[in-house]
Amino acid sequence: MNARSAVVDAWSAGGFIDSREACRILQVKAATLYTYVSRGLLHPVAQPGRKTRLYLRDEVEGLRTRSQARLGHGAVAATALRWGQPVIDTGITEITPAGPRYRGHLASELVDYPGIFENVAELLWTGVLPHGASVWHAGVTPARLRLALRGMAPEPGASPRMIRTFQAAALALGGGSVDEEVRSGTQIPDARQLVLAFAGCCGFLSPQRKYRPPAGAKPVAHHIAEALGQEVSAELLQALDAMLILSADHELSPPTFSARIAASVGAELHACVGAALAALSGTGLAGGCDRIDDTLAGIRSSAQLDAWVSRVVSDRARSLPFGIESYPQGDPRAAQLIRMARERPRQTRRSELLLRFLDEIQARVGMPPRIEFGLVAVCAAWDLPPGSASAVWGMGRTAGWIAHALEQRLNGFFLRPRGLFQAGPQGGAVLKS
Repeated sequence: MNARSAVVDAWSAGGFIDSREACRILQVKAATLYTYVSRGLLHPVAQPGRKTRLYLRDEVEGLRTRSQARLGHGAVAATALRWGQPVIDTGITEITPAGPRYRGHLASELVDYPGIFENVAELLWTGVLPHGASVWHAGVTPARLRLALRGMAPEPGASPRMIRTFQAAALALGGGSVDEEVRSGTQIPDARQLVLAFAGCCGFLSPQRKYRPPAGAKPVAHHIAEALGQEVSAELLQALDAMLILSADHELSPPTFSARIAASVGAELHACVGAALAALSGTGLAGGCDRIDDTLAGIRSSAQLDAWVSRVVSDRARSLPFGIESYPQGDPRAAQLIRMARERPRQTRRSELLLRFLDEIQARVGMPPRIEFGLVAVCAAWDLPPGSASAVWGMGRTAGWIAHALEQRLNGFFLRPRGLFQAGPQGGAVLKS
């Protein structure tokens, strides 16, 4: 393998390819490729200091799929689940170049008005954006929740994995049937209780390392700050609300699709959220936040930071959350959160390290960061405990999962894709689905 092929393989592993590989996939000449760019069908990513531009592999393959639609439905369906053609009608979220739009409202604008996560959750669930600030009353913590969380406290010196803790809480609060849930009309109250329980779970990140039951009628952000053991301030509440709102939904992401699959076969809300949390825990999503936190915790010197930058540059940033098919020119949610972190008057050491790292990667590789970095940057700027980023992401996205589960129930059909069976080279079987 020559040097150039090795570079192409590295780009491909991270989701990026060069123009020659894009032409090969599309089976077109370079002039046609540039025509696609001029028509807005492809969005190349510039590289600082280089003339060559990179293309997102999934976007190129999606364009190929659309161009093959004339060959029949099979050609489209074969790649529909890999950032291909839309497969489900939804009225919840639209992905736009400016970021997600929740039921017609741009998420970035909802951060400023109303700026309250509860209002945005109610918008996703009901389609109506409440006026004023919605505040949910925290009821008595069920005994079954306390019992389930008793064994979730981390060992001394260990970092709690909050997505797993949320799973335990969700399954402990559930247990009924979807028929009982619908007949009793408890979907929205159950949804509120679930988010509030997750806020209490943030106590495992505090020095006390235990569940802190939310009490009284306070904003969700307030409950989170108290559970984390933080001094509550208007600035911190604003930062938490921004993270929750920007995390609330992102169309049919893998965890959301998992929630919809569970809902389509009659699972109740808590089970749907539990299925989504299992998918979110992967290193490609919220687990990525924990990986960033773990790496930051091990950086003790400028030399170690430089070594981290060099490792990421050498693998073309494929090992960390850079680049996303939804936003070829950069994730606007990440940009908004990173901007908030930069504007913090007094930076923490963690925040300074992360922002310097991002600046170096942008200058040397030119690949924009995803929301994971934005969430970690804000948590670092406000000196929230490591693990807070994935926790806030899970809480925010719970609002979207519940909205999708409710919508899927109305659709009234099972989500059951088909697999394409192909015989393996040695007489075995390879199943592609």
